[in-house]
Amino acid sequence: MNTRALAKLYGLLTPWERLPLIVAAVERGDDAEADRLSRSAPRMHLALPDYHGLGDGLLLLSLFHVIGQLELGLQYWHTSVLAAQWEEFVDDEEDKARAERMWDCTHLAAYRLCVEADAWKRLCADLQIDPEALLRDLPCYDTLRRTEEAARPLAWAPEEATAQLRRLGAADAEAPTVEQAARAMRAFIDGRVAWWG
Repeated sequence: MNTRALAKLYGLLTPWERLPLIVAAVERGDDAEADRLSRSAPRMHLALPDYHGLGDGLLLLSLFHVIGQLELGLQYWHTSVLAAQWEEFVDDEEDKARAERMWDCTHLAAYRLCVEADAWKRLCADLQIDPEALLRDLPCYDTLRRTEEAARPLAWAPEEATAQLRRLGAADAEAPTVEQAARAMRAFIDGRVAWWG
């Protein structure tokens, strides 16, 4: 089929027809086709408030933050259960070593979860926004809050997390810090502001 002839009809597509085609083109790595489909769409002219990019960035970041925290929370709970199981059924030194490795993973997951939670709080403080305001109405909010409360006592200090990462093989590894995570969050928001600007 002649794709150029077909591309001439792209302007007639509805949004419900166009978007699946764009997603399919991106999925197969055909950026040129995705671009043609996108550029052929009729344009809408809107007036947006000057804070729209910031609001969009903060909303997207809050959703990505929650998804990331859910992932880290699952890692925390999974490794802590495995560690407890290995401890309970220790038969030999190999089982004891497995349990210790799982506890190390638990401490590391707790560290990462707490770093991200603290970075979110720091970012929100810098923006003069209640850190719970964008999270408390999400269905997973209570689960995240309880997971953070459970993980915090087991979270390593940054030096301990760095030492563990280095024991795992990366001699120059550094554990992520609250400051680094907060900067990355701010950079994401700044990117969305620039995109809308």
